Amino acid sequence: MDLKIPPLAILVITLIGQYEIADYLPVYSLGIVPLWVPILWGCIGILLAFLGVIEFRRHKTTVNPMNPSSSDALVTRGIYNYTRNPMYLGMASICVGFVFFLAELSSLAGVIFFVLYINEFQIKPEERFMFEKFGDNFTSYKSQVRRWL
Repeated sequence: MDLKIPPLAILVITLIGQYEIADYLPVYSLGIVPLWVPILWGCIGILLAFLGVIEFRRHKTTVNPMNPSSSDALVTRGIYNYTRNPMYLGMASICVGFVFFLAELSSLAGVIFFVLYINEFQIKPEERFMFEKFGDNFTSYKSQVRRWL
């Protein structure tokens, strides 16, 4: 598989990058954003990721994205009825919350980076593996549930 960097590391790198971009390349201040806005986005992100982990645990399959060969089940229930990647969607939501926390539009570049990177270097390799392992079942699931939302 092509997976080299753990998604949580990509999240941390993205958040650091967002902070640096907002600090050194400000473009447009969002003004005073109430603290509940970034907290809400962050909580939604944590909840989405947590719901994804719960479903993986229920199906007794790995949550380790660096080792998808140890996946034992195609998880399609719960939050996976709405998104194929709730954990990554949750991380992206945390990045959006950080944009509001920083109150600087330029930090939105981090969200774009995160989504593009995870799509290309995490999700696409995982989907190739899932097709190899689960075949038509994965193809059917993929046609019914969107990648992100």
